[in-house]
Amino acid sequence: MSLSTEQMLRDYPRSMQINGQIPKNAIHETYGNDGVDVFIAGSGPIGATYAKLCVEAGLRVVMVEIGAADSFYAVNAEEGTAVPYVPGYHKKNEIEFQKDIDRFVNVIKGALQQVSVPVRNQNVPTLDPGAWSAPPGSSAISNGKNPHQREFENLSAEAVTRGVGGMSTHWTCSTPRIHPPMESLPGIGRPKLSNDPAEDDKEWNELYSEAERLIGTSTKEFDESIRHTLVLRSLQDAYKDRQRIFRPLPLACHRLKNAPEYVEWHSAENLFHSIYNDDKQKKLFTLLTNHRCTRLALTGGYEKKIGAAEVRNLLATRNPSSQLDSYIMAKVYVLASGAIGNPQILYNSGFSGLQVTPRNDSLIPNLGRYITEQPMAFCQIVLRQEFVDSVRDDPYGLPWWKEAVAQHIAKNPTDALPIPFRDPEPQVTTPFTEEHPWHTQIHRDAFSYGAVGPEVDSRVIVDLRWFGATDPEANNLLVFQNDVQDGYSMPQPTFRYRPSTASNVRARKMMADMCEVASNLGGYLPTSPPQFMDPGLALHLAGTTRIGFDKATTVADNNSLVWDFANLYVAGNGTIRTGFGENPTLTSMCHAIKSARSIINTLKGGTDGKNTGEHRNL
Repeated sequence: MSLSTEQMLRDYPRSMQINGQIPKNAIHETYGNDGVDVFIAGSGPIGATYAKLCVEAGLRVVMVEIGAADSFYAVNAEEGTAVPYVPGYHKKNEIEFQKDIDRFVNVIKGALQQVSVPVRNQNVPTLDPGAWSAPPGSSAISNGKNPHQREFENLSAEAVTRGVGGMSTHWTCSTPRIHPPMESLPGIGRPKLSNDPAEDDKEWNELYSEAERLIGTSTKEFDESIRHTLVLRSLQDAYKDRQRIFRPLPLACHRLKNAPEYVEWHSAENLFHSIYNDDKQKKLFTLLTNHRCTRLALTGGYEKKIGAAEVRNLLATRNPSSQLDSYIMAKVYVLASGAIGNPQILYNSGFSGLQVTPRNDSLIPNLGRYITEQPMAFCQIVLRQEFVDSVRDDPYGLPWWKEAVAQHIAKNPTDALPIPFRDPEPQVTTPFTEEHPWHTQIHRDAFSYGAVGPEVDSRVIVDLRWFGATDPEANNLLVFQNDVQDGYSMPQPTFRYRPSTASNVRARKMMADMCEVASNLGGYLPTSPPQFMDPGLALHLAGTTRIGFDKATTVADNNSLVWDFANLYVAGNGTIRTGFGENPTLTSMCHAIKSARSIINTLKGGTDGKNTGEHRNL
């Protein structure tokens, strides 16, 4: 028998309420006890979306980020020197990585930390007998090593990035819209915001258009690329009889007008930019880096209402005399710490049960249930000889093509390839359809894998990445452990995940489709044949804090307000309740826009939160 909300709150331990022994954060000396309107945990593009919209509406926002600010947009001062300016800048914009994209692989690897690492046999037979080894039946645990993680249920490559901007400081910038629902694939596709199909389409189109404006999505930045045009038109020609669509991949970026050989990749910085460039807005925004949101505390009454966020200054651990922990009080609390971080904070707050079966006194019983991820197929090919040979002949009659090739050959007569050194990479995709229910990226980019050695010139290599969709199922879980902590002293996440039979069948068909498309472009690079990647490598975990209409199966409503809570909102990829193959960032931004408008309407009394504010380069 379930307990009433009043019973649950009456019986909840005092540790879930505000601890009077922990002081208020120093920001309240400036803003007073009631001066903070919105508290946001997390500074990635989703948290930045909330911050931008709320600040533009005149709300005071305090944001905490567990990591540091280590990448900045630089502007030229009057004296001509570059100065750090806005945090959360995309690291791939550095010239050295634009000149050699494969070097960026190590930047991505350095930014990612695995979530859950099963503890295998730690016996080393050839180790010095006198050296330490774990006793039989035990294991050492640190930095994600998790004795509770069963290998066959793990998302072994799932990882997190801690730092201002989050993964947007190294993401691929792919921003497709998730395809509308399809009758043949229930539970997969764009989640419904309205049960009226026409109203649902209308609202999603408006939200997607606004999200694309905010992040700066474009499909035209690679139009004058030889490789892009060659790959795109070759595939269009190969599949014209089957009427399969190949088109440019939507990307959050823009090509520099004064230096068109370079593209600027967008990130959370583009959303923060207007705040940092407006003195009035800047006064309404506080960003506390190296601050962990430890937990949220209830007010202590019989209402499900957050009274404060407990945060820890991680830098203060270096100075014993500094204040480690403090409380920040706000009118509204937004968790935008990612699909792992959000449920981790909520679990640490005592709001949900530990085990597979939720406790009957859980304040958020569906936390971490119905999780989804994306099976991923990958290969790299070397372009067919006839395609490369055709480059010299300008096969499509494009003046810019002919000029670029002629200039390259004239300047570099000893180069065996006619493709200019700075020719932009291909960026091609095919839409998710009932016949081909997966998202595709046919391009050349840096990931945590797929680096190319010096043996083959990168100009003739094309990456093919196919992303599948998995079915949301209640028994696919993200749970947390009290007896093991992660590297930041928070409860250790553990996956209990097994894909459905239908998901596996689609994945097998997806692999076959990738191989067919690859065969139309060239031959496999021996070091990157067709392969399925480790589970979780897409880094598109979703469903951990799913939102929707049905309180019985979701964590929050369609405004991202946690069910029955007065002032607690969840944000990010974890809010998407459906399976999907596309990159989720744009859709998560849509949820954030809708949610931010609701918050603004509540706090400002009647405004819809819409704005036409300008932002950098968009």
